[in-house]
Amino acid sequence: MKAFDKRSSDAGRSKGDPKVPRIAFGLFALFFSLLPAPLVLASGSGNSEAQAPAAAVQEAGRNSDSGVLAPGVAGRDEDAAQIVWKPRVFGAPAGRVGGAVRGSRAPVTPLALAPERLGLTLQEAPSLFWHLDAAAPAEGRVIFTLVDERGEVPLVEAEIESPNRAGIQRIRLSDYGVELEPGPIHTWSVALVADIDHRDRDRISQGLVRRVQMPVPHPADATNFAAQGLWYDALEALSDRIDAEPDNAGIRARRRSLLDQAGIVIGSE
Repeated sequence: MKAFDKRSSDAGRSKGDPKVPRIAFGLFALFFSLLPAPLVLASGSGNSEAQAPAAAVQEAGRNSDSGVLAPGVAGRDEDAAQIVWKPRVFGAPAGRVGGAVRGSRAPVTPLALAPERLGLTLQEAPSLFWHLDAAAPAEGRVIFTLVDERGEVPLVEAEIESPNRAGIQRIRLSDYGVELEPGPIHTWSVALVADIDHRDRDRISQGLVRRVQMPVPHPADATNFAAQGLWYDALEALSDRIDAEPDNAGIRARRRSLLDQAGIVIGSE
């Protein structure tokens, strides 16, 4: 009887003693408490993937024509963005003359990089761009003229330095101390003058420009300028970027796209 009682008593302690599960649970909790925190988090792969888009947005925000981003606002990769010019129709007569517009392929031909009818700007002294398909003749002269719609006296009539290479050329109105008034249409032209006494032989190209008053797009970059129909501002923003980054093929492609949308076909840049 004593042996039977001992076995029964031992079995009862192994099955019903509450200390056994409590000890096992404590060892289990102690094991996980000693694991490093990064090792536990590494089991959730979504954490690292969620951080990647945020880093990509910050990287893309470093590229914009304005060069500045508003605090807390992610920017776009301007070099890769499609540029779409949306011209505003004012009923102005055709203003671009010369170069490829008339089909003349003289050895040296200027072409105003302006829309067919009217180009807009927010600036009082924008840059004007024109193209030359070859270096200007050494014996010739290049005359820049700017007149308002009254056309009585030119606001500017000056000889500019003859380009020694083909490609896109720039005229800065600020160099001549000229400020465009909002509203009036101004005509500007570039003429290659072979004989100053016989101006009827000039090879000339001209464009129209009007300064408008409207809120400045934000951000102030080529994409938004083009979308607002601000031709001269979009072209200047792209050209400034090219001057700063001459080997950036993406910016050059965007400028050529802008020109193509205005029906302007050029050779070398």
